[in-house]
Amino acid sequence: MEDLYGNVECDKPVNSRPGINQKEMEEIYANADYLKSEVSIRPSTPAPGPRSPRSRPHGAVAVSLGLLSVLLLAGLVGLGVHLHASAAELSSIKANLTERLRVSGDKLSSVSAERDQLKDDLTALSQEKDRLQLLLKQSAES
Repeated sequence: MEDLYGNVECDKPVNSRPGINQKEMEEIYANADYLKSEVSIRPSTPAPGPRSPRSRPHGAVAVSLGLLSVLLLAGLVGLGVHLHASAAELSSIKANLTERLRVSGDKLSSVSAERDQLKDDLTALSQEKDRLQLLLKQSAES
């Protein structure tokens, strides 16, 4: 490292941070080198033996989410089929009720016509009764 920086000329001192002198800087770097030697590097290959469920919970979570999404999709398909069947049933009920309403309207108009006919008959009979009573009075007076 010293050859790399050996031919660099600088007007400022290397330690430009106020409050830390050269000796403290050397101690900091010495401690860093000491700590690096203590750190052990983990092997990149997994340890032999069966995996415990705690070591890799991501697989269980992924499987659970996959099953949940399949169940959700099945529920949505079931609701779609139910909705289609309900719509067909409602359509037939509507057609039935429409036919009943038409028949009821026809009956109402025929009953109204019969009522009007009966009113006319009642009026005619009342007039006939009044005429007969008048004739009876006239024949009793004579």
